[in-house]
Amino acid sequence: MQMQKKKNQIDQFLTRKEIVQLIIIAGFIGIVIKLIILQVFLYPKYYKIAGRIQFVRKEIPAQRGTIFDRNGSVLAVDVPAKTLYIDTKNIDNLEETAEKLSSILKIPVGDIREKLKKQSYPRIKRKITIEEYSAIDKEKIKGVVFEDDYQRVYPKGRLACHVIGCVNIDGIGLEGVELSYNDVLSGETGIVEILRDGRGKYLSSLGRVIREPLKGRDIYLTVDEHIQQIVEEEVSRCWETSKPKKISIIVMDPKTGEILAMANKPDYDPNEPGRYPVEYRKNHSVTDLFEPGSIFKIVTASAVLEEKKVNLDDVFNCECGQWYVRGHILHDSHPYRALNFREIIIKSSNIGTVKLAMLIGENTLYNYIKKFCFGELTGIDIPGEIRGILRPVEKWSNYSITAIPIGQEVGVTCLQAIRAMSVFANGGYLVQPHVVKKIDPPDPFHTTSFSVIGPIISNDTVLKLNEVLSKVVEDGGTATKAQIAGYEICGKTGTAQKFENGSYSHSKFVASFLGFLPRNDPKVVILVNIDEPQGAYYGGAVAAPVFREIAWRIMQYMHIPPKSGSIALTGLENNEGKRTD
Repeated sequence: MQMQKKKNQIDQFLTRKEIVQLIIIAGFIGIVIKLIILQVFLYPKYYKIAGRIQFVRKEIPAQRGTIFDRNGSVLAVDVPAKTLYIDTKNIDNLEETAEKLSSILKIPVGDIREKLKKQSYPRIKRKITIEEYSAIDKEKIKGVVFEDDYQRVYPKGRLACHVIGCVNIDGIGLEGVELSYNDVLSGETGIVEILRDGRGKYLSSLGRVIREPLKGRDIYLTVDEHIQQIVEEEVSRCWETSKPKKISIIVMDPKTGEILAMANKPDYDPNEPGRYPVEYRKNHSVTDLFEPGSIFKIVTASAVLEEKKVNLDDVFNCECGQWYVRGHILHDSHPYRALNFREIIIKSSNIGTVKLAMLIGENTLYNYIKKFCFGELTGIDIPGEIRGILRPVEKWSNYSITAIPIGQEVGVTCLQAIRAMSVFANGGYLVQPHVVKKIDPPDPFHTTSFSVIGPIISNDTVLKLNEVLSKVVEDGGTATKAQIAGYEICGKTGTAQKFENGSYSHSKFVASFLGFLPRNDPKVVILVNIDEPQGAYYGGAVAAPVFREIAWRIMQYMHIPPKSGSIALTGLENNEGKRTD
């Protein structure tokens, strides 16, 4: 009995052992079968998946250099931003996700839906705003992935927009300094190596930086934010009152060529350049031509003085305002009889100026115009500048000697005109206008030193002509509305008929005033150019008052007091140069 019981226990043990062995064998067989399935039947599928899991290199965006005014005020800067992606494998409801994103981002829901259906890791929007980021975060939308980026911001809005310029969505310069110095500002992107899974999702926690991004160089402009603000305020005021087609105003240091302010209307906000017509982005000060009219008489007058053909007191017959010459009738705005050299310029006589030009002849006049570099680029460091129009003497007509001396048959830019006036403000030298003062850190491939040519006319001629130009602004001259009590100003008015359809218009004009102050130590030269003002259109009536407002406020800002004993002009007062009317 006991033996039987022991035998049964042994049999039971062997049975269990066999069962365990069978289980082990079955498991081993199962593993072998699984491996065969994976290695043979499913190999192509998992080979593709494994091929998609890899380290890939991505660019790390570089921060673009900051643009400052001459005193360090920020005018353009890159701020951190985010680009939004969606990992579609992690979203529960495609339609609901598309609708939520559409509502927040103001993107058509159909556009988002299409991306979510066709791509596993679509980019939904670049450079989203802080408000959009917060709204998406609040909604707890599944599958959202944010990647670091930069957004270009112009904290002063429209201020100096035509000098600074703007960038596109990729941060590449489109206009202004942003374009001409794009390679300086751009910096160098970095590189990061990141693991990407089979669904195309980047696992940033499993990456390493190969090369750190290098920030672009900073640029300091010659522009003074405060002077620019003054100019733009007066541009806006003139825009409302005269309702012109366009306005350009430039303020320049006549000794260095540094542009202290440059403003145009129409203008735009560089934060949203796409909202405006391309025409609004044009810097009309350098891209557009106009016939300068009487402001060009400074060139003619200086040529005649330099050639020593006249004295300031020499008298000319101005034909009572109408002179038949070279087959055409030449008019003056008033019927002057006899005027001396001074009076010809002070009263802006066309007839007197042409008679002066005839003393030196076509070739000599042309050579002096070329000395002032009309018909050539000034070399300013912003894009879009054009050369202007100055035909060689052999292409002049018989009548050209009666037109070119008074600013007809030539096309100039506002920048060329102010450059010419600076010659009389700095002792006879032709400076190169420029808008960049410093690059930080310095760039060996970009210079911030600019050329000075000359003297192109003698100091004696400068002194004589400045005496005359100062009288233009005094009583009896054409620019009495440019007067500022206590400040001696040299200037010249211009009222040019626009040339249209083969003849000069009697209803469309360009009103200009060019001037500098103080006469004995000029700090600024200012050009005011108003294209097709409505109502009053003479340069002395429309442009000269704008010059006065700007010049007065700049003198206050620069702490240049009027001569002792003088009283400031009524309606212009206080140390900040604010208007009181």
